[in-house]
This record gives sequence, C-alpha cells and structure tokens, in this order.
Amino acid sequence: MPKVTFVNEKRTVEVERGASLRYAALENDVPLYCMWFGLSKYANCHGNGLCWTDRVRVSPANAVNPRTPLEMAMNQVGTRRKNRNPAVRLACQVQVFEDCEVVTRCKPRR
Repeated sequence: MPKVTFVNEKRTVEVERGASLRYAALENDVPLYCMWFGLSKYANCHGNGLCWTDRVRVSPANAVNPRTPLEMAMNQVGTRRKNRNPAVRLACQVQVFEDCEVVTRCKPRR
C-alpha cells in the first residue's frame, strides 16, 4: 500500500492504491481547508474540483494520477503563478498510486 507523508503535519499514512488524496487527508485529520479565516472549511465544493480551496503540492508527480480536465482548466484560467506550478494539485482530484509527499497550505498545528 502506498504511503502518503503530509509534510507540515509530520504524519505518514497508508492508503489503498488509487485512493483519493482528499479523503486520505480528511480521514486522518489533516487540514486541507484553512483559507479565508477558516471559512473555506465550510464553503467548499466538497470534492467536486470547483472551488480550488484544497490545493496541495505533491511530489513526485508520477506517484499520482495525471492532472484532470478540471485541474487543466485551473491552470488555464488561474492568473496566479502558483496555480500554474505543475506540482500544485487539487487534493480532491488526486489519486495516489505510489509513496508521495504532500505539502498543504495550512499552517501546522502546535
């Protein structure tokens, strides 16, 4: 089973091959929705790839599925440089196939 290491949280979890990165994070209390003073925790698209609030950096890129059409649209529409970084993905669109490291945008809990 692949291992996902959440870098900020210093936590490694095992997931089924092909598992959703979003669910792997949420099921293991890894915060994905932390922007806008915590509002994105409640005001998100619940994994439909439309709100972009669950952006993460995944490495290596070949440990997960290729970008989905929704992520490619994010790349085309996104005016911000960080949206165009190939390592930046939407957790809800990522399927894990091999060991990887994930950096969330949330600050680590103390």
